[in-house]
Amino acid sequence: MAADRLIIPYGCARWREGWISEGPGGGFRCSVPHVVVDRAAGAPLRLQDGPYAIPQPLRGTPDEELRQIEDDTLARADPWSKPQAAFLRRYFAHVRNRVEAEEETLRARLGRLDSLFDYRAFAFAAPRPLPRAFLRADGDMIRCDCAFWTGTGVVAVEIEGRAAPDPHRRRELSRLEGAGVTAIRCPPGSEIGALGLPPLFERFADGVAIPSGPFKARGIEAYADPQISSSST
Repeated sequence: MAADRLIIPYGCARWREGWISEGPGGGFRCSVPHVVVDRAAGAPLRLQDGPYAIPQPLRGTPDEELRQIEDDTLARADPWSKPQAAFLRRYFAHVRNRVEAEEETLRARLGRLDSLFDYRAFAFAAPRPLPRAFLRADGDMIRCDCAFWTGTGVVAVEIEGRAAPDPHRRRELSRLEGAGVTAIRCPPGSEIGALGLPPLFERFADGVAIPSGPFKARGIEAYADPQISSSST
C-alpha cells in the first residue's frame, strides 16, 4: 500500500488482524468502515467528504442533511459510552454554532450567489469525526475515541469519563503520540472550543469559496439551497 495513503478504519470495538489486506494491482481491501486520506494533498477530511453508510440519504436543507450525518456518526460510536455520544453531540452543535456566528461573513463571501447558495452548507466544511477509529503505531492498530484528519496530521481525542485513563491506556496514548498523532484529552462535559484543538476547528470555512454538500451524486445541486433549486425545475 502506498506510503502517502492513510487508511483509517473506524466504528469498531476491537481490531482484528486481516481486516486490511493487499488487493489486486497495488490496491487494498478493508472489511470494516474506513476512510482513505491522501497525506500529500494537505486537505482536511471534512464532513462533506464521505463516504457514509446511509442507505438512502434524503435530500433536504443543510440542517436536515447534517442531522443525517450526525445520526450516522453516532451510530458508529460506542453504544455503551455516554461520554462518547455526548462529545459527538457537542461537536455537531459546535459546528452549527460556528456557522451561525459567521453568517454575515459567509453571506458576504457568497456575494451575488447568496440567493442561490445556502450559507448553512458551510457546516459541511468542518472536520469529520471518526468515532472508535484505529491508528497504526509501532506496527499495532490502537483505538482512539475519535479521530480527525486535519490535512497535516491526525488528531485523536481521548474522551474521558469519571475515571482517569488506566496505565495501559496511557501507554497506548503515548505510543500514538510517538507515531506523530496529536492526542487531546476531553474531560467530562468539556466544550469543544475549550479543548485546544487546532484553529481549523474554529475557522473551518476559511478558504472555502462555495459550500459543498455531503451527497455528491446530486452534482451542482449539492451546493444550492434545495428550495430554490426545486422551485426552478
